[in-house]
Amino acid sequence: MKENSLLAHIKKYDYEPIYQLQVETLYNYDIWANDVLILTKHNNVMNVFGTFDNSFILKSGSQKLKVKIYPHIPFGEGQVTPNEYLMNGIKFKLKVEQTAWENGSLEEPKLIMNYELPQYQRDVNNEEDYSKPIDYSKLKEFTTELDFIAKVPYSIYSWEDSEDLTKTDTLDLKKKVLAFYNEFRSSIEDGNSDFYLNSITKAEFNYFQSNYFTIESAKSKSNKWIDFVAKGKTFEPIDSGKLEFYGNGKIVSIRGVKSWDKNEGILRYRYKKGAFNYVLVFDIFLHRPKGAKDFEIIRYSMIDKNFLKGEAK
Repeated sequence: MKENSLLAHIKKYDYEPIYQLQVETLYNYDIWANDVLILTKHNNVMNVFGTFDNSFILKSGSQKLKVKIYPHIPFGEGQVTPNEYLMNGIKFKLKVEQTAWENGSLEEPKLIMNYELPQYQRDVNNEEDYSKPIDYSKLKEFTTELDFIAKVPYSIYSWEDSEDLTKTDTLDLKKKVLAFYNEFRSSIEDGNSDFYLNSITKAEFNYFQSNYFTIESAKSKSNKWIDFVAKGKTFEPIDSGKLEFYGNGKIVSIRGVKSWDKNEGILRYRYKKGAFNYVLVFDIFLHRPKGAKDFEIIRYSMIDKNFLKGEAK
């Protein structure tokens, strides 16, 4: 079986810091790190959610976060439509913690950054004025930008010097991205694990290196996915979705626009486990290295989630 040859170059370090981002809220939201979408919530079933994936951190230094908060979806079975406006009194909490593996377990997390959606205006002393609550009830969304300092030992493949895709005709670019998606989808349906592996080689290395896998554990996990693909899987039809730019215009992805897949990847494999229905979302982000003709996958994830009743059959 062909393996990802880059995984043999994974390095281990004396100290391997992990940066955990955790959100607590009823609101829907999208969160970007260094202009790459890393967290999205558009449902009424998750109140606390986070990510432990370091691969959005390309190098040590200041890491930029952008947070967009949207109205929440009311509770109740079958509810998929969010309210039109934000509501007063609903909290949004975000924190970034640093930890690291030590003797097989994570060390006590250290708080790096903490943010709470302000509920009151501030006075001249920058203290909350409880007589002046902030009115969010006329806003359809709220955006804020934050930052934190990270220090990482690794070196991974970057998109910073890739082609600026915003200079390409948008309609033509979307056609080419969709063509790549369809070819990638067909390779998995046909059990063409070589094409799959060639497509995700660098992105897979980035994930395993930045999250400090050993060479052996990275190869084991990678080979399981190669076996999965080699068996052939039937995907849902690809909807065109919305073309989005990330990484200061160097990365592109097509995102879902429906209530059940908003801002998620559009490559979706539905399956059943026992009495429950699930969908595996292949979330793919492309870039084109400077001077290259073809796209490469520079970041990807596979998200397992319950298949919602509202999803198209």
